[in-house]
Amino acid sequence: MKMALYHGIRDLRVEEIEEPKPSPNEAKVKVKYCGICGSDLHEYLHGLFPQSPFGHEACGEIVEVGPGVEGFQVGDRVMAFEKDAYAEYMVCPRERMIKIPENMSWKRAAVVEPLAGAAYTIERGGIEPGNTVMIAGAGPVGLMLLLGLKAIGVKTVYMTEVSEKRRKRAEELGATSVLNPTDTRISARIRELTAGRGVDVAIEAVGIEATLKDCLSSVRHQGKVVVVGIFTDRVPMHMLGFVTRETTMIGTNSINPHLAMSWIESKGIKPESIISKIIPLAQISSQGFEVLTRETKEEIKILVEAWV
Repeated sequence: MKMALYHGIRDLRVEEIEEPKPSPNEAKVKVKYCGICGSDLHEYLHGLFPQSPFGHEACGEIVEVGPGVEGFQVGDRVMAFEKDAYAEYMVCPRERMIKIPENMSWKRAAVVEPLAGAAYTIERGGIEPGNTVMIAGAGPVGLMLLLGLKAIGVKTVYMTEVSEKRRKRAEELGATSVLNPTDTRISARIRELTAGRGVDVAIEAVGIEATLKDCLSSVRHQGKVVVVGIFTDRVPMHMLGFVTRETTMIGTNSINPHLAMSWIESKGIKPESIISKIIPLAQISSQGFEVLTRETKEEIKILVEAWV
């Protein structure tokens, strides 16, 4: 089978390897799509993380089940939240699979995992419908957060984003206002928009110093900053404002797929609306990862298709 193998920074090669065999409590899945996650992009550019989850936003069809797998059978369509999914086949533990409903498309199933990340972040952050929220970054993570906030009834969501294409998509998906940090002093503008108060919650969804500082300076007294962006550089921070405003800051790094599925089923959320491109596995590096490294940010969410 073909699989994209990581050989080092910006060195991802599609090679022929043996098909995997499922161990006890695992299933072998023929991969339809695997989304390129922001964490994968960081690993592509900076090196693999410890216990790397490289390639984990997959959906496909079960073609073999290992001993002890109950509740799943050959032919089931599943979402598989497991690494090594940039391949024609993968193995996935039973507990990391969810059946795809009959009426759900492959495209929608492929982006349930990032929506599940937004669901976990919103739940972990204790965000409530009456909160005023700012999201720093309108990439895939930020846009999924926007969809999730709309699902729970948040009415006012400000976003920041340097890419014009991503700003437009955020507006289309219901952001109250989308600010360009290259020509706007974010904290000052947020204060204007909130009558000097600041937002209740600011979510950092980029992973850089500038956006974290924007979040910390845009929340109200005793407000909350939720950090979901992946940081690969150390961030020097002046903590006086953090202390004097009694800010709470928490990090999030997990998923809640069942909450995400409930939003899709009961709130009509369409996570596939952020998909901007689908590429074949053979072009994963040149038309996938390399495209996402460009400063212009022409694409939003890219899916890698392992079979047609």
